[in-house]
This record gives sequence, C-alpha cells and structure tokens, in this order.
Amino acid sequence: MTAPSPAATDFAVAPAPVWQLLWLWVPLLASAVIIVVTTLESDQRTPHELGFTVPFLVVLTAVLSAMFFRRRIRLQDHQLEVVSTFYRKRVPVQDIVLERARVVDLAEHGSLKPTIKTNGYGMPGFQSGHYRMRDRSKAFCLLTDSSRVLYLPLRDGSALVISPENPRALLTALQALAAPGRTH
Repeated sequence: MTAPSPAATDFAVAPAPVWQLLWLWVPLLASAVIIVVTTLESDQRTPHELGFTVPFLVVLTAVLSAMFFRRRIRLQDHQLEVVSTFYRKRVPVQDIVLERARVVDLAEHGSLKPTIKTNGYGMPGFQSGHYRMRDRSKAFCLLTDSSRVLYLPLRDGSALVISPENPRALLTALQALAAPGRTH
C-alpha cells in the first residue's frame, strides 16, 4: 500500500506592483494606434484589415496581462515547484545545494543578478523564466522583488533565483526536508 503524499505547502510570492504592466500596455497600445492610423491613411489597405489586427492585440494584451499574475512557489513530495507566467520548474530537494543557498538583496550582490534572458518574460522589476547569470551559468527566475531573493544553487550548476514573500521561511522548510534522518 502506498503511503499518502504529504500535503503541499505554498509559499507566497513577493507581490509585484501592478503598475509594472504599463511596460506591456503602453507599447501594445502605441502599436495599436500606429496600426489603426496607418491603415486608415493608406490607399493600399482597407479598414476591414483592422477587424483581425485590433482584436488580436486586445487578446494578446489580455493573455500577457493574465500570465503576469500566474506565480506560485510550492513544496510538495520533496520537490520544489516554481510556476511563473508561461514557465514551470520542478526540482527535487536533494538536487538543491542548500549549503550554498542564501537570501540576498540583488542590489548588493550583483553577481547573482540574471543578465541575459534566454527564454523568459520580463520587464523592469519583473523577471520570469530562463536566464543566464553574470558568470554565464543558467538560472530559472521568478523575480518580483530584488531586495529579498532566495538564491538556490543546483547540483547541475544552474540555480533557482526566486522572490518568495518570506525567503527565510522557504529556506528553513527546504533545510528541514533535507535534514539527515528524514525519509526521502
């Protein structure tokens, strides 16, 4: 008989200010205005073309805005799951190098700041997905508040760089799961 799996523990993600969506909305609104104006002033285009383009931009804005709010950090079955916008990363606790894990302020520890987006969703103050760090190592990021970041190096040389609301509580929970004597 299989033992019941332990209950999931969710850790709140540090909130990201909603005004950050202006980095998405303003360029898309500007694009829509430019498309409408150029289409209406063009002799080669008809206003009917706007029947596809404008609704497409509205749907795109709605989807990207909704994904901005899709964030979760969960600890379940000895795995840490980070869900952020279009991305998800599951890492077994034993794959985290907890001896080197730490809570940092990225303003003070610039070497731990993601620098190159390889497959992500980002805007100033918000980073989600796959990035390269300053040393070119890989990282999966969910950054909403760079002043309280949990840096979790992984055994494969990559890292998780995440912004839980209480990073110390998540680190303590991970350390408790990895403590000697716990059954994995």
